[in-house]
Amino acid sequence: MKNIFKIIRADLRHIKTNVIALCVIIGLTVIPALYSWFNILSNWDPYGQASTSRIKVAVVSVDKGTSLEGTELNVGDTIIDALKTNNTIGWQFVASSDEAIEGVYSGEYYAALVVPENFSKNLISFLSDSMEHPQLKYYCNQKANAIAPKITDKAKTAVQQQVNQTFIDTIVSTIAGTGDSVIKDSDKETGSLMDAVINRLTSARTTLSTYDVILNSMLAITDLTSSISSSSNSAAPQVYTQLQLQQQQLITLQALVNGNSAESLNELSSALSNQMSQIQSIMSSLTELYSDMNMDVADLSAAIKLTSGSLTQTKELLSDLETKLDNAINTLNTITEQDTYGLLSEMLNANANTLGDFLSAPVNITTEQVYAVKSYGTSASPFYTILALWFGGLILVAIMHTPVHPAPDIPADAKRYEKFFGRYFIFFAVGQLQALLITLGNLLYIGIQCYHPFLYWVACAFSSFVFTFFMYSLTVAFGNIGEALGIVLLVIQVAGSGGTFPIEVLPNAYQIIYRFLLFPYSMDALRECIAGMYRYDYIKNLAFLSIYIVVSLIIGLFLQKPFEKLNHMIERSKEKSGVML
Repeated sequence: MKNIFKIIRADLRHIKTNVIALCVIIGLTVIPALYSWFNILSNWDPYGQASTSRIKVAVVSVDKGTSLEGTELNVGDTIIDALKTNNTIGWQFVASSDEAIEGVYSGEYYAALVVPENFSKNLISFLSDSMEHPQLKYYCNQKANAIAPKITDKAKTAVQQQVNQTFIDTIVSTIAGTGDSVIKDSDKETGSLMDAVINRLTSARTTLSTYDVILNSMLAITDLTSSISSSSNSAAPQVYTQLQLQQQQLITLQALVNGNSAESLNELSSALSNQMSQIQSIMSSLTELYSDMNMDVADLSAAIKLTSGSLTQTKELLSDLETKLDNAINTLNTITEQDTYGLLSEMLNANANTLGDFLSAPVNITTEQVYAVKSYGTSASPFYTILALWFGGLILVAIMHTPVHPAPDIPADAKRYEKFFGRYFIFFAVGQLQALLITLGNLLYIGIQCYHPFLYWVACAFSSFVFTFFMYSLTVAFGNIGEALGIVLLVIQVAGSGGTFPIEVLPNAYQIIYRFLLFPYSMDALRECIAGMYRYDYIKNLAFLSIYIVVSLIIGLFLQKPFEKLNHMIERSKEKSGVML
């Protein structure tokens, strides 16, 4: 341990007494910070209006227009007027379509938008038999820049939305204006369409109630008729039986008379015989009448049953219809009492332009930002900050010596691990200065958003320690090969760490190695400080990053000796080349 501190003091003394070495150290400290700041500032707000308004897009309209229900319609002119007040893109209003297209080919404009002469006519062609979709002609120069076409595509989409809104506004305004008088006349007669419907349904309900009373009366009549039929059917046999009984009594009486003297009862016998003849005649007529009555009563009973069944079924149907009408009336009354119906009524009676504005954009999106970041530059700063720290460690191992050469102030008996840790201190110190300068510049000079400044510096300092220690160990163990490995890792992490694009959109190879890289954990720790913490993610990211400290120790302490001869051979070959350091 004592030899480690002797090596540290010797390195600090050499730097302090050597002006060139001191200037180099200052340069090594500042260069990574400049790299970070320049990249963050250049990406501060590339999609904001101040930036996109400088992107030139030519626009021209040759639309001849058309008419709709007596209203002149020229959507091309409407588009031009709208774009003249739109500053999100640097719109260039040219005289002809040829000039606009030529400007795109020459590179003067990134894109061009041409409204053809039949655009308005085709826009309302759905009202005719031959419908044609209107087309805007969009020309884009994708050779000029990789990002510019994405921005101009946004402008193209904005114009398309403007056209859709203009179309709906015009159609709705025309239709609403034409039907306005009809709506007002209807309101004068019935108060409102809904009130008229409710009144009609209520009237129908009252009529059905009247029909129900009539049906009840008819059912009562059928019950009475059935009762009379039953009574008649039972009374006829009783009358017939009584007449038979009287006939039998008269026969008996005649027999008694015949048993007395013929002289005294002759007149009475003659009278009884006449009476018997009359009774037999009546019984004969009554028998015939009884037979006819039975047939009539049977027919009447069948008719009564049929009529009663039909009336009962009709009553059930009327009752069901009454129930449905009651439900409909209650539903309509409920609707008319709700606020939504009132709003709809107001909308139907509102100004046609208001209705058109609503239908052209019926949905508004309410955005709630989660971990809101105020600028694109702030969002990009973790990537460029970590990239600068890695770059700082890379130039340290490229410019400064990692081996400890014999010197009067260097202990001759220093062991391998003592030289390893003793020389690393200067790398660690310069790396920490780089991290501190980058942090102060990001927070105070550039002014990135940061909710936890102290933890932000801790994450930068810890990342710098891991990066410098890792690349120092690679260089100690493998020499120039270690430096090359540091560059290879830089290239891989720039492309596959998810610093600019989500890792999900990268090729599968990057998605596999992503979790083994150093950049993602450092960047995620900085993002926690910038936008807000989520539970223990900050600590977890630094904990994963600390695994590479163990990896660095294994590489630097245990692989140095096995590769020592290979490193010496490479150094001698470099010296013999005469052109390599």
